[in-house]
Amino acid sequence: MSKEYCSGYDVKFLYGLQKMRILFLAAIIFFFGQLPYLFAGEPGILEGRILDISEEPVRNAEVYVFDSPDVKRPADFISNRTTEDGRYSVKIPSGNYWAVAIFRESGARFGPLGSGDKHSGDSVALEIAADGSRSMDFTVMNLREAAMKHKKRSEELIKVTGRIVNKSGTPVQMAYAMAHKMQQFGSLPDYISAWTDEQGEYTLYLPPGRYFLGALVGFPPKYDYILYLDQQFTGDTEKVDLVFDMVKQ
Repeated sequence: MSKEYCSGYDVKFLYGLQKMRILFLAAIIFFFGQLPYLFAGEPGILEGRILDISEEPVRNAEVYVFDSPDVKRPADFISNRTTEDGRYSVKIPSGNYWAVAIFRESGARFGPLGSGDKHSGDSVALEIAADGSRSMDFTVMNLREAAMKHKKRSEELIKVTGRIVNKSGTPVQMAYAMAHKMQQFGSLPDYISAWTDEQGEYTLYLPPGRYFLGALVGFPPKYDYILYLDQQFTGDTEKVDLVFDMVKQ
């Protein structure tokens, strides 16, 4: 056998061996990547009802499930749309999740909420077991209904009013005011107003104390939003104007 032939034979052999090694390593990586799914078992089921503040079933609402506390992004899992009985169900792998319920009048699944849309508020942390089921009901409400929850019912609450304006001083319609004990909040602030009218006017009902205030248009607010106005309230307060900054939305 000639030297040139042996050399060519060796090159082809080594090339084939290297190719087999790469394929073998790829198979090992794929196998170990699938191990969590192989041992996860059957998906668990999250189910329940979506209700309004009168505890009546809500039709065409959905539950959005996330694998992290950040719920201001596309959901990892979405339930069926509820029918007349308000019932929903969604299959998800075992693990820890955060869930919210949303009703949109338009029927869309994404985007900011409109004036008639409803939200369940802060996300709910839950754990799903393999091959098991978890029952959980959600109550959804729009901004006006959420604001009415804190409406002035006694002398323990004070009334804060003002306008939401842009940087030019023009009233902003369909915005809302927020108040929170800390400058930064997670999913939702402690207190929230209804949507503003054409004059940009809002009303907040708060216990006396120190709060951070801000204003937004899109609902719900983005996660970890920072409020800019720091103010102490001891009684009913008027003309607390809030500047809406489009850049920070």
